[in-house]
Amino acid sequence: MTGASLENLMRLAFAGTLVLALSVCSVAQAAEVRWTFTRQPAEVLGMPAGEEEADDVLRLTCLKGGAVQIGLGGYKSLGKGKGEPLSVALASGTQSVTLNGKSVHSKNFEMTGAFELRSDLAPGETKPLIGVLTAGAPIRVSGGLNDKWSVKGLKPIVERFSVACVKN
Repeated sequence: MTGASLENLMRLAFAGTLVLALSVCSVAQAAEVRWTFTRQPAEVLGMPAGEEEADDVLRLTCLKGGAVQIGLGGYKSLGKGKGEPLSVALASGTQSVTLNGKSVHSKNFEMTGAFELRSDLAPGETKPLIGVLTAGAPIRVSGGLNDKWSVKGLKPIVERFSVACVKN
């Protein structure tokens, strides 16, 4: 084998390895989210699958009278945690909603050093968010961050949450 053909073979091997590594990394970047529902308090929690000390990527907590507190976060790109205004858009299928709130320390800030968008929605303001969460397609997140969340099992969890929150 000549030096030139060996060099070309090595370049091809490197390029193939690079393509494989990038494809594995891009799969790892897709956020697999484990969705859960709790009754007391009524909450929807979305946590990155396989991470024990992570922040929830999304937390919905039922407040008195059917209002809902949103905690979207656990990201270092969501402000500085000093109450500054934030806006994040969620979209799934043909449904979309823009959430406006403020940057605060995430629930697990001591472990992660991350921030979240926090906002309260009155009972009549939750329909667009519920529409996105029950649309069935992966949720695209944009604005203060860019991400994509899996939705396996989310629709029935959100439906249980909605029923429980209306009764609150």
